Amino acid sequence: MSKGHFINRKSELKNLTDGLRRGKDFILIAPRRFGKTALAKKTLEEIKLDPNYLIIHIDLMFYSGGSIKSIAEGIINKCLNALGISGKIRQLWRQVDFSINLKLNYKDLELEPIIQLFKEGSGEDEWRLLEEALELPEKIAKRKNKKVVVFYDEFGEIDSFSERAVKVFRSVLQHHEEVSYLFAGSQETLMNKIFLDKSGAFYRFGELIYLKELTKSDIFSYIAETYPTINPEVILEMLNLLNGHPYYTSLVLEHFISNPEISQNVNNFYQYIRTVLIPQEEAYLELQVLKIKERINALDVMRILSLKLSPYTELELKEQQVYSTLRVLEIGGYIRKESRGIYTITDPLLEFFLRD
Repeated sequence: MSKGHFINRKSELKNLTDGLRRGKDFILIAPRRFGKTALAKKTLEEIKLDPNYLIIHIDLMFYSGGSIKSIAEGIINKCLNALGISGKIRQLWRQVDFSINLKLNYKDLELEPIIQLFKEGSGEDEWRLLEEALELPEKIAKRKNKKVVVFYDEFGEIDSFSERAVKVFRSVLQHHEEVSYLFAGSQETLMNKIFLDKSGAFYRFGELIYLKELTKSDIFSYIAETYPTINPEVILEMLNLLNGHPYYTSLVLEHFISNPEISQNVNNFYQYIRTVLIPQEEAYLELQVLKIKERINALDVMRILSLKLSPYTELELKEQQVYSTLRVLEIGGYIRKESRGIYTITDPLLEFFLRD
């Protein structure tokens, strides 16, 4: 949601803010563009107002497809930034005065072994480097006598590296007493595997929060009360089309405010969807289509789902083929299983795009 339209996330915001301050850990799960990162950042902004807290934000999507060393390097850089050390360790370790400064001012953080591992950084050294990097927030908290909150965005990406990577994260983080962790992810199946399954490395690590669509009644009340000039029929049509999707709801509302004529009748609204909103979001939508097309039969299945039909009966595929494709789409976060054989597309604009 945009800064001006933070609808119906106040309870989640308070829960996260108060809990992280008390040392609790949280797992935030939601489909793409559901506002999980916005909620997390707003939470961290609230906490950061207290000078007794340090915030470290690491987006693991940035390191997707990289190496264990690249993840460790990213964590180290973010930790150094939290200490007020600007620059990246890749450049800094070459500076003699930097190394001397580390020894004098940050001796108890044991950064010298980290620098040495970073220089060598291959094979088993990568895993030792990752362990050392993961320990840094706790060391910083103790040295600075402050509480530290670490936010790992798109944490499900860690599963793509290896099972060992997930276990290394857990083995280190579970011992931290001065650091609170917030994990967020859009791939619900992967996040459940890591945090919810009894065999998952992070089982019972923290409180799970599932961000769902905003309730239609809350959105309708908010818009009708705040912007009474918007046609109620158009509000209802928007709710039916977007199904309470936080990002698109906020975006459309901004367009309503800046261009009142599009919110005056239903015909204007759908013309706006096709001529303004779809073109504005087309690059993102096309990228999602390209990713879906990488999987055999996936786009055909998505198109059938967009028409509210069953791929089991509408496609000339074996039942196992349909099931496997649905499973892949579910793991990818493109669809959600509502009940046996019933699936919905998580992105309502993508659904409209495929159907229109």
